[in-house]
Amino acid sequence: MSKFSDITGPALERALELVNNAGGGIKHGGSSAAEWLKTGAAIGAMKSGGRAVTRVAKRNPTATVAVAAVGLGLLGYALYRRNKRDNEAIEAKSRQIAQRRRHAASVTDETSDIGSDA
Repeated sequence: MSKFSDITGPALERALELVNNAGGGIKHGGSSAAEWLKTGAAIGAMKSGGRAVTRVAKRNPTATVAVAAVGLGLLGYALYRRNKRDNEAIEAKSRQIAQRRRHAASVTDETSDIGSDA
């Protein structure tokens, strides 16, 4: 008989539970390792890209300033367009509300004529 054949009851259940948990951790650990690998590759690419940009910026400071100015201009234009679009949506809603109010005010209440001789 082996050592494990003497284990019975709750101890055996606990041992099987631990084995299942360990197996599940290994099974799901593969996807976690893939995520870590992707993250490491992304960090490596950022470091390499940062070094390359730093080298180019040191060699060509005028071009760096020009690129930064263009980038800020594009960002400002994007913000301007977004604000304009949002304001147009608000204006359209306010026009709809005003039209509803005008329409509601122009409808005559026919029930007020009941019982009058006019």
